[in-house]
Amino acid sequence: MPQKYFILMLVIGLMTFGFNGFANDSGEEEFLPIELTPEEMLRLDEIGKGFIRTSPPPSPMRSCAEWEPSEGVIIRWPLGISIELIAEMSEDLMVTTLVASTSYMNSAISAYTAGGVNMANTQFIIASTNSIWTRDYGPWFIFDGNNEMAIVDHIYNRPRPLDDQIPWTIGTEWGMSVYGMDLITAGGNHMSDGLGMSMSTRLVYDENPGKTHAQIDSIMLAYLGNDYTVLEYIESGGIHHIDCWAKFLNPTTILIKDVPEGDYNHAWLDARAELLSQQISAWGQPYTIVRVYCPYGTAYTNSIILGNKVFVPIFNNAYDTTALKTYENAMPGYEVMGFTGSWLDDDAIHCRAMGVPDREMLYVDHVPLYVVGDTINDYRIDVKIIDYSNQGLISDSLKVFYRTKSPTFSTAMLNPTANPDSFYAFIPAQRPGTVVSYYIQAADNSGRVETHPFIGAPLAHQFRVNMPPNILSGDSLLYQINENIRYCPEFEDIDDTSGTIEYTGYPGWLNVVGDSLIGNAPASPTAVDFTVKVSDQYSFDEQLISLMVYLCGDPNADSNCNLLDVTYMINYIYKSGPEPMPVSTADVNSSGDVNILDITYLINYIYKSGAEPNCN
Repeated sequence: MPQKYFILMLVIGLMTFGFNGFANDSGEEEFLPIELTPEEMLRLDEIGKGFIRTSPPPSPMRSCAEWEPSEGVIIRWPLGISIELIAEMSEDLMVTTLVASTSYMNSAISAYTAGGVNMANTQFIIASTNSIWTRDYGPWFIFDGNNEMAIVDHIYNRPRPLDDQIPWTIGTEWGMSVYGMDLITAGGNHMSDGLGMSMSTRLVYDENPGKTHAQIDSIMLAYLGNDYTVLEYIESGGIHHIDCWAKFLNPTTILIKDVPEGDYNHAWLDARAELLSQQISAWGQPYTIVRVYCPYGTAYTNSIILGNKVFVPIFNNAYDTTALKTYENAMPGYEVMGFTGSWLDDDAIHCRAMGVPDREMLYVDHVPLYVVGDTINDYRIDVKIIDYSNQGLISDSLKVFYRTKSPTFSTAMLNPTANPDSFYAFIPAQRPGTVVSYYIQAADNSGRVETHPFIGAPLAHQFRVNMPPNILSGDSLLYQINENIRYCPEFEDIDDTSGTIEYTGYPGWLNVVGDSLIGNAPASPTAVDFTVKVSDQYSFDEQLISLMVYLCGDPNADSNCNLLDVTYMINYIYKSGPEPMPVSTADVNSSGDVNILDITYLINYIYKSGAEPNCN
């Protein structure tokens, strides 16, 4: 029997409804597990008792992402994380600790003080809890349509009534509106990109059998403003929380657990990674998937991002260094730190701590440029900036920093548009093939300075100036009468793998089949022009094609082969007469040259029943 379940069975016999188990002043965590206990399995009907359903928040609302500016973190005493970790968090953030009593608070203060916690960045809320999993039962933070930070309270998927009331307790303590969302779930099974998209596993559907999938999706949209993606499980058992195997690192990057090939979850995780790599992010690009190796017993995806720091669970094994390096490579500019603890493979830092966004954050929103096709006009950068502190923006601090090959950034000032919170700037036009790096900076009178992307220059956006397609094949086509015609331009596109080919102005005896123009040349000479256009997503090249259909042996182009053509050829060869139209129509012996032999060949054909002209 695994150790965690052995300990669990020792505890269950001592538990009664509402009793706080082993919570005591020593700071040792109560080991009420993250999963349902056997005793709780008998009380599933109690889930949601006392839940207060409300109408949705005023729209448009926005569910905050983990990497947005933070003001704090919520944990519970007795602890599920180390004092060392709390001390590090308290350097920059307010650590809010839930305590059951004044006695517990005093014990926490003593432990924090002795452990080097920055006590100026601590606060305590006296509220009894059942467990340490503040992520799962804690508040979900949004900004509502009035630009106020508010709390969305879900129904906690455990019969733990003390835990389930915590969002309302915090809302009252902090003076925030609380909106009751009638959905059974857990915070560890929800991750949001802050831009109207969120993800969970199928657990959310399974735990709400009285609602259709469409109804659940509608609830997420109504209360969080999120389009909802629900993913299949990656294992047959466990708690099925998405934070056990996946994590948003930014709007376009998802960290996904990797396991040894012999692990029965290996194929499922690979399948989820492949699926998500094909999904389109809020920035209009497919997700970048980063894999972190998690052998049995490790939970490297269960980290927490707070400000510019990433707190990663480590296990004092040979894989810690690689895991930390994976984060560092994927999140340049962040400070990545590892912390040990009583972690499990489905439970670590993220499960035991709930980040609190900065309620007065300076919010910068922008959809990055990735590729542009214009080499003449400057590139417009559109930005949304919301000063939630209402202290006012500093206009001369609203800038776009950009560079190409230079190690230093140039700047372009952001200008307001006619719409509230909307700004724009221009980056100068560049040559084809140029790669431009840029980031956005804003400041307000509260002292906040923020960038987009959040970490600024180390993770600057990049776009390239597209190299347009280049048609390589010639602009004239020659075919003999009645000849089969098949034309498709040869082209190159250095920075794209495919192009779209279009034809306009072609005659009715030609048809577009796939990328080609196909048909039979008419039975008499003719000349037509048509246009071919080769496009990639951003630019194009086009060419006017001249197509001539000719009769071999008819250099004067009168649609007949007779003595007049012989005379025409003699004049051309010996008397500097006009060229045949085209020249190849006079090369009747197909030698590649027009000379006396072609005249002889044509006379033999006309007067001596010789071989037909052959201009091939």
